[in-house]
Amino acid sequence: MTNSKHPILVFGATGRQGGSVAKALLKAGWPVRALVLDSTKAASLQLRNAGVELVQGSFEEADVIRSAMKDAYGVFSVLPANLAAEDEVRHGISIADIAAETGINHFVYSSGASVGNELTGVPRFDAKPRIEAHVRELAMTTTIIRPTIFMEMLVRPGFGLDEGRLVSLIRPEHSIQLTAVEDIGRFVAAVFADRPRFGGRTLKIASDRLTGRELEAAFSEAAGCPITYERFPDDVLAANADLAHMAKSLEDGPLAEQVDLKFMREINPDLLTFASWLAGNGRRSLDEALRASSS
Repeated sequence: MTNSKHPILVFGATGRQGGSVAKALLKAGWPVRALVLDSTKAASLQLRNAGVELVQGSFEEADVIRSAMKDAYGVFSVLPANLAAEDEVRHGISIADIAAETGINHFVYSSGASVGNELTGVPRFDAKPRIEAHVRELAMTTTIIRPTIFMEMLVRPGFGLDEGRLVSLIRPEHSIQLTAVEDIGRFVAAVFADRPRFGGRTLKIASDRLTGRELEAAFSEAAGCPITYERFPDDVLAANADLAHMAKSLEDGPLAEQVDLKFMREINPDLLTFASWLAGNGRRSLDEALRASSS
């Protein structure tokens, strides 16, 4: 239940996931506080104008983070994708430790759906499971969410849309589970609203599931012209460890584990399909990707 006297501290609020969470929490009636690196930048000012309380500081400033958590009900922790693996682990553990020391009622950590039961031995792939393991050992109520691949990834320039094709990670007859970033905020708001139900859980989340052929149809419909689907060639995957890891995980690893979309809609009744996302917030990115070759 929302407590109007105690805010939720959101990390990454000027980014995609944190921004989605801040927006959803505000809509649900929570006071929101955000740690930002520069409170004078446009993204920070937009948060302030929306009613978010800003605290300026960095991951390195433990005292600032501790102060930002003072009197907070909950914490949403997500870390930038561009961090080095050891920095990600260090900051992820530090944030969680400070939350436990401060007496936070509910700590939500955003991990990744590619996390499995075993470490890979590759630091960048093992950062999130290492943080997860630490979070579970702390004496506070925690929830770990594992979003599947973002819909936004499929409309980035360089995936062939400007050439009338989509090149991605699955075989045409196989399926991929996707999450709309705006849905992440709604899931997290639901988690904070029901601590008894979600406390102690690890929740893999997704918005939709489509085969390569279904992606082809959805893109063709949205673009108003034929978009063909193809998988990255084997030599491209062999030359890129990150892509190869994701492709393997989508075939027989953690990313292949099917999320119960009916359960997802129960938690988030406004769950987006890929088609509805393309027609909404994804439209601008799709248009930019379609004309990438002419820019």
